Amino acid sequence: MNRRRLLTKLGAASLATVAHVAQAEPRWVHGNRAGSGNPARIKELKTHLLKRKDPKSIYPSNGILRIVTEDGIEGWCNDVTEDMARLLQGSLKEVLIGRDAMEREKLWHEMLHWERFKWLPRGLRGSIDIALWDIAGKRLGQPVWRLLGACRNRVPAYKTQSGTFGPEGQRVEHFVRFALQAKAEGYLGSKDHCYAGARFMVDLARELRSAVGKGFHLMHDAVQHYHVADAIRVGRVLEKYEFSWLEEPLRDQDYLGLKKVCDALDIQVVAGEYFPAQLHGYCQMLALGAADAIKPGPQESGGITEMIKLAHLAEAFGASVHVSTGSNMWGFTAAHVNGGIMNSPIMEVHPPFEVGTYRAVRNPLRVENGYVTMPDRPGLGVDLDWSVIEADTLAVV
Repeated sequence: MNRRRLLTKLGAASLATVAHVAQAEPRWVHGNRAGSGNPARIKELKTHLLKRKDPKSIYPSNGILRIVTEDGIEGWCNDVTEDMARLLQGSLKEVLIGRDAMEREKLWHEMLHWERFKWLPRGLRGSIDIALWDIAGKRLGQPVWRLLGACRNRVPAYKTQSGTFGPEGQRVEHFVRFALQAKAEGYLGSKDHCYAGARFMVDLARELRSAVGKGFHLMHDAVQHYHVADAIRVGRVLEKYEFSWLEEPLRDQDYLGLKKVCDALDIQVVAGEYFPAQLHGYCQMLALGAADAIKPGPQESGGITEMIKLAHLAEAFGASVHVSTGSNMWGFTAAHVNGGIMNSPIMEVHPPFEVGTYRAVRNPLRVENGYVTMPDRPGLGVDLDWSVIEADTLAVV
């Protein structure tokens, strides 16, 4: 099938799904809007550094940033390291204290400037922006996804298998078992992280499709393990077995190699999950035709503000953007972004909410009938038990 015709067909199918989902009755949250037109001056920055391991989660929680305004509204973001917290109390404090938290776009540009001149660690700029969006939604009494445009109130979801270099990663049944489990749990798709080489993946693709049958999304993430020839070879087999996309076949910076893969295949090629250049680098990738879809992370790529810029950038090139749950705000950040944009076809749930959510979260997200429903509380909508956080806090910076 002609490549452009295939992508147009996929885009039309995604739009049809979105249109169907968007017909569902919206869930409104009415907040106190008194004084919402006045500046929300930032009064305090502090980070709760937590114990390194949450006993009910497969990931450490690191620290929780709290940006507090003069009128007492707080914006939160987790996965903030001690180094980030020290910088916030050092060279960035003078930049942020006294500023209007509602001026997110202006602050985003300033943080981009200071990222170079103050050598900010990756993720700090995004953490600040996410917390500012949390403040905005709480102040206006609306969930963030509605402030972003409210394209849909739920998003289809797929489950991802963690990668392994152990002996199980050389066994077909290891991957087949996971895909069948994901289907049984109600997910609409499953993605493998297989590092066993092109020859193994050719056989695995056939077995996976045979096991799950038609109509269930299958995706392959090579995590940059192929050379161009092997990527094309595997991609053609994935097309045969109706996989939805091939992810990270080559290094993100290999624009020319990625373009060769894209030109040779009809299947969508997704790239850019571990991409240091953020917005401006993705622009070059898309302009060169080196990807059909990009996969930025909200915290690593400059926050919700940058995710919306990237979604619009991709849309202008007829491409899609994949927004995964990750560990940031235990999936809430990604859910809001997915609810506010049109060109994100399906959300990756990795890690699963039941093992990836900090025990202080009273209202964890869930996958129900293959979908994640958008949070309906103001801001990011995360309901935290601060007594649990206080008990887990090693220090407040």
